[in-house]
Amino acid sequence: MSMRIAILAPFKRLLAAAGLLALALPLANMAWSEEAMIWAEKSSGTSTSLAYRSISLSNGPLFMVTCFNGMSIVVLDVHKEIDGVKPGQPILIEISSAKAQSPVEGEVTRNEATGKTFGEATDIDIKSVLEVLRDPGPVTIKMGETTVTMSDQGREEAVSKFSHNCEVE
Repeated sequence: MSMRIAILAPFKRLLAAAGLLALALPLANMAWSEEAMIWAEKSSGTSTSLAYRSISLSNGPLFMVTCFNGMSIVVLDVHKEIDGVKPGQPILIEISSAKAQSPVEGEVTRNEATGKTFGEATDIDIKSVLEVLRDPGPVTIKMGETTVTMSDQGREEAVSKFSHNCEVE
């Protein structure tokens, strides 16, 4: 009988380890997906930008607002493929949180290098966009049938730096 217990003990440990691994993998994957995108602020000269982008610098930002202080203009780019709308056509870029909304009039643009479409708006009202971005919780962007949700992890600090450096009213 003790021989049987001795043989089963390693098998039980293996099953327990497999069970823990099965529980840990989805959590690790969830944590990775949250860390895969970050909020970042970058200032240089007379411009400052706020971006939601992948950690990998080889990919461009999903969302970017650039404040050109010298020209008193703010530009918004949302790099997400837009289905059913051709380049040059107007599009409403709806930025929303749980408590605030900022509809931005823009147009569909094509990235000549990749052939993909994205939303772009020039000379936007940065105050209403910042109101949405300051609201805790996820932010959703909708352009036609295309929707994307952005995490709030790290957003507060990046928005604060951007607000401090953007002089466009």
